[in-house]
Amino acid sequence: MHPTSTDNPDCTLDRLLGRSDIWRGQTKSLDVPAVMNTGYEALDAALLNGGWPTRSLVEVCQKGFQQQEWRVFEPVLKAGSNYVVLLNPPLMPFCQAMIQAGIDLDQVIVVRVSTAADFLASFVELARTASCDILLAWQQPYALSYTELRKCLLATNDGSGLCVLFRAENARQQSSPATLRLLSEITSSDIQLTLFKQKGTLEHSSQPIKISLPKAWTGLMPYHLLDQIPLPGKPDTTQRKPAKVTPLRRSK
Repeated sequence: MHPTSTDNPDCTLDRLLGRSDIWRGQTKSLDVPAVMNTGYEALDAALLNGGWPTRSLVEVCQKGFQQQEWRVFEPVLKAGSNYVVLLNPPLMPFCQAMIQAGIDLDQVIVVRVSTAADFLASFVELARTASCDILLAWQQPYALSYTELRKCLLATNDGSGLCVLFRAENARQQSSPATLRLLSEITSSDIQLTLFKQKGTLEHSSQPIKISLPKAWTGLMPYHLLDQIPLPGKPDTTQRKPAKVTPLRRSK
């Protein structure tokens, strides 16, 4: 017969809840083994323990595929010392852009699967792999249930890296066991990240965190204004003289 808390006066409720892996709601003392610096001061300040949580499931909900994930996770992709695995990216990554960003292509592996079952199995095995520093996985077009997401989360606990699952924007309305959930939206000038779930704290800010876009990503001005502002080194042609109209004359 095992002793109970009444048999042992020292076995109080507070002592039982003193475990580092039990979250007591109002406290921020939840033990997170390690984090990865995001590369953005504002984002690090908003995240618990100052970075992306490792050995956890990070869920990013975004509208369509607009490549903002590369800008958001570019700093950690460059800092990884082991393999970076891309599971089912919507498009084949552009190697030249990754090289220019300072990402070692020898450490990047692309895995493609054709069924939801294979996607889940691949995520679980890759998340558990000690040599996988970063796992970026795109769920679409497959739908994952809460139970399947739970399997993904448990697999990340067995590994040591950063595991990110990209989902559609409407997945925000669904329940998820992910440790960190955020919404990513891209505008003409920046990427806006809104944290709407972060395990270990009940505080959520409605103000999005903004990450500026590289100059090469910013679009040109509207078509009807393209000839209104002179390019550098070109003469100003905005003050144009009215065109001279010469009537056609019939030759005799």
